[in-house]
Amino acid sequence: MKTTYLDILEEKLNKKSVVNEISNNNKNKNKEILAFKVLISTVLSARTKDETTEEVSKRLYKKVKNIDDLINIDIEELQELIYPVGFYKTKAKHLKNLALMVKDDYNGKIPADIEELVKLPGVGRKTANLVITLAFDDYGICVDTHVHRISNRWNFVNTLSPEKTEMELRKKLPKKYWKTINNSLVVYGREVCAPIPKCSKCIQEIKETCPYYDKLTYFNNILNKYNFRKISKNNIPNEKGTYILKIKLNSSKIIEYGKNKKEKFQRGYYFYVGSAMGSSSNLKNRIGRHLKNENEKKLHWHIDYILKYGNIKEIFITNDAVECEVSKDLREKFEFISGFGCSDCNCESHLYYLKP
Repeated sequence: MKTTYLDILEEKLNKKSVVNEISNNNKNKNKEILAFKVLISTVLSARTKDETTEEVSKRLYKKVKNIDDLINIDIEELQELIYPVGFYKTKAKHLKNLALMVKDDYNGKIPADIEELVKLPGVGRKTANLVITLAFDDYGICVDTHVHRISNRWNFVNTLSPEKTEMELRKKLPKKYWKTINNSLVVYGREVCAPIPKCSKCIQEIKETCPYYDKLTYFNNILNKYNFRKISKNNIPNEKGTYILKIKLNSSKIIEYGKNKKEKFQRGYYFYVGSAMGSSSNLKNRIGRHLKNENEKKLHWHIDYILKYGNIKEIFITNDAVECEVSKDLREKFEFISGFGCSDCNCESHLYYLKP
């Protein structure tokens, strides 16, 4: 990641996430009120849309203004106040227990230390870092799914979890960005660099050198080069040709395949290149075989073992016999998984990986 990307976002976005807005709106109040509201709103915001968090926070703070109010409010009333945030019943319990712990262990004051904050019910490192930066104006790096995803897409880190991303960013990211990276990438991640990226909406200065956009563009160029077209699962032609399956693995898995082979496959996208050019095969029966439920087919090819856990998201076909050529081109930009070549060539692999 070029830190200039963060400078560009700071200049161009001019938006704030809901917890940042709540923090800004309470800047003139004392530190305890600010810390209380930032902490509670961040707990509420998990798996919840910004608009809902904002609406619920406003409603809640009319009734609950401090730790004592949170201790004294009936849990059923608290649940009603914070509905419809995600997991509102669980969050209500966390908030009640959190308030009691703050009262008993910290004299009613929100701790200004990450290691102490994460001891509170419902508080992880993401929340703790946000409280530290927004409420106490101290250095922390709040890493949520957006910061984790985008930092990896920009190749600034190569990590498998938000917690590991935070630790790597603490080593590599200049301190002047620590307090602002979360707001910048949360807004950017929701509007542009989402789980399914909206690259057409991206800022041109970022797009020009973004390594993730470069890979996506390169893949589309390969599709054009070999005359691939996208088809639906229900409309596979009875023709010969080459195909690419875009497979999504929703979580990392240790998968056994072939003869006594075992490997960890990371969460993300896999592109598998195959063909149906033989006298008894065609695209319809070959791809149809991949699409079968695992209970309906014998596991024959190595890719079948991956498909037990992954979903085929997109299918591309061409009538040209270009399986190996496509594989060699993909190898120029994409990480490959060895052992997934075909029996008719010397390619090391026809399976390629893209981070989510």
